[in-house]
Amino acid sequence: MSLGERLSAGAAGAVAAFEPIVRFVRPDVGRLIAEHRAGERDLVAWGEARPAGPVIWLHGASAGELLGAVPAIEELRSRADFSLVVTHFSPSGVSALERLEPDVSAFSPLDRRAGCRRVAQAVRPDLLVFAKLDIWPVLVAEASHAGIPVALVNGVVRAGSSRLRWPGRSLLLETYATLSAVGAASEEDAARLRRLGVRSDVLRITGDASFDLARARADDARQPGGAREVFEAALPRRPDVGRRLVAGSTWEADEGALLDAIEALPATSGGRFGWQLVLAPHKPSEPHVRRLCGECRRRGHPVARWSDRAALAELPSHGVVVFDEMGSLAELYTAGDIGYVGGGFGSAGLHNVLEPAAAGVPLLFGPRHDRRDATGLLEVGAAFECEERGLRACLEHLSDEEERRRAGKAARDYVVGGSGAAAGTADMLAALLQASASPDV
Repeated sequence: MSLGERLSAGAAGAVAAFEPIVRFVRPDVGRLIAEHRAGERDLVAWGEARPAGPVIWLHGASAGELLGAVPAIEELRSRADFSLVVTHFSPSGVSALERLEPDVSAFSPLDRRAGCRRVAQAVRPDLLVFAKLDIWPVLVAEASHAGIPVALVNGVVRAGSSRLRWPGRSLLLETYATLSAVGAASEEDAARLRRLGVRSDVLRITGDASFDLARARADDARQPGGAREVFEAALPRRPDVGRRLVAGSTWEADEGALLDAIEALPATSGGRFGWQLVLAPHKPSEPHVRRLCGECRRRGHPVARWSDRAALAELPSHGVVVFDEMGSLAELYTAGDIGYVGGGFGSAGLHNVLEPAAAGVPLLFGPRHDRRDATGLLEVGAAFECEERGLRACLEHLSDEEERRRAGKAARDYVVGGSGAAAGTADMLAALLQASASPDV
């Protein structure tokens, strides 16, 4: 058992051992631990009645990672029949399930030897697939010991990742070296994955299927009767509001900066702001939504929740909409004129920039990020990186319709140019699945 496995198993064991205390001190964390325990039981129960035929187990940390795997899974389904098991670490992973359509889904088992072994023996997957980067040392080891090939798809390692430094790299080298196949998003990601221990003979550059998904969702939303029409009907264009700013995956720092910027813009002839602001919090929990609505009112902004359609219908044109629904942010961006992506002002990390780019709108985000796609969008002039006090200037710059059109086209072209990873990723997984199911192997 490698040191990385020991540490991961030890941490998971400590969490389980102190669950009663954690539940008392942090009820939210306690509930999450309970969900992971329940997930282990649910997976074992499904495995005991496992259907005949191949089984693929897909794991992702949260919704973003799982959604990025959707195009490859759909492509693979067009070629082969298999049952799909999906696990996730974060509660947000639930929002990806509608697109993945798994046969069973659950929170991932805690990374302990006994639990992982019990689930692996019950489910008996022909292939275990991790999405993006979130791999679990004990689960990988148990799968490998059972002869189950393990793959990583849409592999991305950011330049500043702690995994590339001591002690992370040393702890994970053996785990990455165990992987049977790895699809890297780019040459740079492939080089970093080799540094992490991935063997050259199992590594290929497939691209990132997140581009494919973002493009498909934007295209679907724009179809007649699609989501864009729904949003436009509920958020009608009014003469005194010329532009709509859709701010997605926001945190408190983002929301404060955006409200400050909107308030600093010159008012229209009617004495109102010429922008409609739609705020979609990263975690639209009831406490957060309630606090955000209260802050808007304190600042003098009429505000309505998306879920309260009666209040939304009566909202003045200069009011703020708080989007308290999960799972449809990519579609919401298609109803905007400008997209803002949260996470770049604090320590949360910049969120998905491909969704607004695929919608063909220019992007704004904060300066704290190390995302390759964000850098790419900046380089082609599709995105604008802003300090908190610089948001007003960025919005004034994008008040020009011609500049919005130019930047929006550049954003869309960037996503189209990065698409096409689904087929290559499916090729890689199909080869593993065929080898695993072969009686000669």
